[in-house]
Amino acid sequence: MATPTAQLTQPNASDPRVKRTRRLLLRAFTELAQEKGISTISVQDMAERATVNRATFYAHFEDKYALMDSWMREEFQQELARKIPASATLSAHNLRVLILSVFDFLARFYSSCKRTDAQFEPMFETAMQQELYDVLLGWLKQGTSSGSSAEALQTTAQVVSWAIFGPAVQWSRGQRIRSSEEMSRDVLAVVLASLSGVVSRID
Repeated sequence: MATPTAQLTQPNASDPRVKRTRRLLLRAFTELAQEKGISTISVQDMAERATVNRATFYAHFEDKYALMDSWMREEFQQELARKIPASATLSAHNLRVLILSVFDFLARFYSSCKRTDAQFEPMFETAMQQELYDVLLGWLKQGTSSGSSAEALQTTAQVVSWAIFGPAVQWSRGQRIRSSEEMSRDVLAVVLASLSGVVSRID
């Protein structure tokens, strides 16, 4: 639960000092998760590792779970930034890169998770799926005609995000008999078919 200080303090997200503190806290979580697993990490642990006090932690995050949500989102955003330009638009090539990125990212995530941390996987999955939805919705808004309603685009992005995310989760948790490239190719075919009624042409 947030402290009174957290309720009074609203950090300026554009302030370099705020950005630095946030990075330190997220890095502290990464290091601690690798060392001893997520389930045993406390706010005090993260604050000490980041060399800040508890009040500073709560000024940035409501609680441990809010930090974990931000951590997953930023990890996935960084993964995509390495492979897809910020100026990317809706195309078969970019969709394939996006799908393959989801498969590979989840495979690494599940491989690195400790058994004691399985309880947190649904929360991380939700955060990642929402980020995937945001990417797809942005592309759809750029790549469809003005006649498409906001509701239709949102529904399409939701359906497509799950069409990608569902198989990726199942494959990542399983034995991975087929390669991520093969899985991505099949998922792409499904995604392109589902978008045919919304987008006139995808090169």
